[in-house]
Amino acid sequence: MINKDPTSKQKQAGVAALEFTVAAPLLILVVLAVTEFAWAFHQYHTMTRATRDGARHMASGALIGSVGVIYLDSTLVQEAGNLVVYGNTSGAGDPLLPNWTIADISVTSPNSSHVRVSASYDYVPLVGTIPAFYGGAPLSLSFQMQSTVEMRAL
Repeated sequence: MINKDPTSKQKQAGVAALEFTVAAPLLILVVLAVTEFAWAFHQYHTMTRATRDGARHMASGALIGSVGVIYLDSTLVQEAGNLVVYGNTSGAGDPLLPNWTIADISVTSPNSSHVRVSASYDYVPLVGTIPAFYGGAPLSLSFQMQSTVEMRAL
């Protein structure tokens, strides 16, 4: 004999609602964490790729003739900084990353045959800060990313 008690279905619906209430915040937290990690990884990848492009540009133009002397010309350094931050040597357009400036780029020559391009970027998370519980200070998810590329001058 089949139980046709209407309260049985209502009880099942109540249990499903309770399970959803418990599971939904955890699932939302996981989705936000994965999204934040992917955004940080994307920005780090953009920064390292741009730093590599700037180092390649410096390496191709820093060597003077066949004498083997590296000269960090201010125009070449400016072009490399523009290439890293804006993606072009003229410095036109928007930065590749939000709030990134040429002041965050460093171009040096560590020895007589190499050039080094270093970049730093203050990562700003999508979420912002995590509120504190029990009266503590909010937890900031921002941190500084750094990338350094060294290449032999060509």
